[in-house]
Formats: sequence, structure tokens, C-alpha cells
Amino acid sequence: MKTVLQPHVLGSGRAADALCKSFAILGAMEKDWEVLPPVRLKRGEAIAPAAAGAATPVLCVANPPGLHARALLEGQKAGFPLIVVEKPACVSLEESSALRSVRTPVAFSPVYRQTWGVQTLRSMLAGGELGELVAVEGRYWQSSAAQRLLGERPGGGWKNDPALSGGYDALLDVGTHWVDAALFLAQDAPASASLWLGYAAAEAPHRDSHVQLSMTLKKGARLFASISKAYHGATNHFELNVVGTRGTATWNFLRPDQLELGAGGGSRVLARRDAAVGSRQPPFHGLGWLEGYVEIVRRAVAGLGGARADYPALPAQLDMLELLLSAKIERGPRAPTTP
Repeated sequence: MKTVLQPHVLGSGRAADALCKSFAILGAMEKDWEVLPPVRLKRGEAIAPAAAGAATPVLCVANPPGLHARALLEGQKAGFPLIVVEKPACVSLEESSALRSVRTPVAFSPVYRQTWGVQTLRSMLAGGELGELVAVEGRYWQSSAAQRLLGERPGGGWKNDPALSGGYDALLDVGTHWVDAALFLAQDAPASASLWLGYAAAEAPHRDSHVQLSMTLKKGARLFASISKAYHGATNHFELNVVGTRGTATWNFLRPDQLELGAGGGSRVLARRDAAVGSRQPPFHGLGWLEGYVEIVRRAVAGLGGARADYPALPAQLDMLELLLSAKIERGPRAPTTP
């Protein structure tokens, strides 16, 4: 008997489009699934009660993050059996506290942790191949703020409104991806965290554009990252460098099906050989960040059918957001710079 899914997608941007594409891909791949055309919901539109019927309704929340918490609470009240939310799930400690009451299964979308490279690194760490973890260091550099500064892309938009974007930009947008992946690798809880927020090329005073993050884990390992939307010339440079006592490993999203491994004075490249997850495209023919959305949706829907709920779930997202929102923060100059 086929599983019939009816996605309801709240949002109109790239994340909403990615979720629609993910359902379509899974409908084509999974022989026991039928995916109906998505119902697109507009910002501000009330979330109607989930209709009972042959199709299983799934709510996908991908509107501005300042509205995510409200949508999650409304989705639970409307009776959706599953919700998929774009990161971040909320933008304040008050919202995080309110979301602790949500009992509906909620998957969030840290798409990079689902990639072959990050999954393989985690297995290597768990198996002791790199020895004891010393540190995870890296970067997530983009150039969107730098491009707006030079007039290469239009400015304005909802991110300049704190009511829609929250009180942050790079930290809770691209930064949550990096922190989630690093914590996923380390498999340890943070003991402390500190942040430096810079505002170079910021269009609005609340929009941090360059972040330096430092975190100490309970077992003593360290996390350190440079996170930026103001790095001129950057494309989508997401990088993790794992330092262990017996070896090192580097993964870069721009080369997603390779790991660079180091031991002593030598190094080698480990290439992906399988096509078992995500879109199941062969190695070096993947779909980029869409792979993560596909795999998260697949696992979340499988959980409704009784499979082990092996997907990034809301409580872990709230733990991470509370850590970042309560961290010690040093801020650079906040005067916005415009062309």
C-alpha cells in the first residue's frame, strides 16, 4: 500500500523551493510513495487544520525565521502529524522556551550534516580512526553582504526587518549550519561558548555579517569557526577541519565527495564510492545542498511509518540555539554601511 503525502509549504524563497523539489525527487525515487503537488502557503496566511483523508499532510515551514516559532505552534494546533522547518527554528530564548512544549514530530534542516563527507567523518571519529578529538575548526564564507556593498545584488528585503529576521543575520543563518555539523561530529555537549559579531557591509544595524565563534566541549575538545557573509570573492565555502591525536581530516562542500586525510607527514584523498543516501546519484554527480533536504525529508516521513526517527529533530535544534543566544557576545561597530 502506497504512502500518499500532501506537502503544505509555507514560504516562497529558495528553502521553500528546495523542500518542494525534495518531495518531488522522493516521489520519483520511492516506489511506495505518492507525493501530491504541494499546497503553497503565503506569509501571513492562516495554517488551516490538516485535512483527514487518504493523504498524510506534512507542513514545511520556510518563511522568514522570525515567524518560524509561531508557525510551528500553529502547525501543531492544526493537527499536522509531521512538520519540517528550515533553520533556525526560532530567533529568541523566549521562543525556544515556548517551542519546548511542541510534541508533534518536527525535523529541522541542517542539510550539511546529512552529506556523505560529514557522515563519514562522524563514523571515523566514532571508530577511533583519528584518535581522540582535539578540535573541529573551519569556516563558512559567503559574499552576499559584500556583493550588496558593491551594488552587485539588490539590497533591502525582509532581512532588514528584525520582526521577520530576528536580531541576527550570519550567526543564525549560515552559522547554525556550521555549528550543527561540528557538534554532530564531536558528539559532545558544549561547556561554554563565546562570539564576536562584526557588522561590515551590514544593511541594517542588527545584521551581523562576520562572526568568530569559539566553543569548549565538556570533554575538553574545542570548536572554532569563521562565519561570514562579507567575505569578498567567496561562493559557498563551507569547511570542516577535524584535528585528532592520530590524524586529521578535512571536508569542503565545494568538493563534497572527497575527504582529505592526514597522518604524520603524509596525506591522501578518500573518495566516495557509494550512492546509498540522498538522491542516490552516483559519486561526483550529486545535487549539492539539496541532498540534505532529500535525506532529512525521507527519514522524517519514514519515522511516521514506524522506522527509527533518525533525523535532526527539534529538541537538538533548540539546544543549539539556546547555546548561541546565551553565549558571551562581543560586538564590533554596528553602524550599517550601504553603497
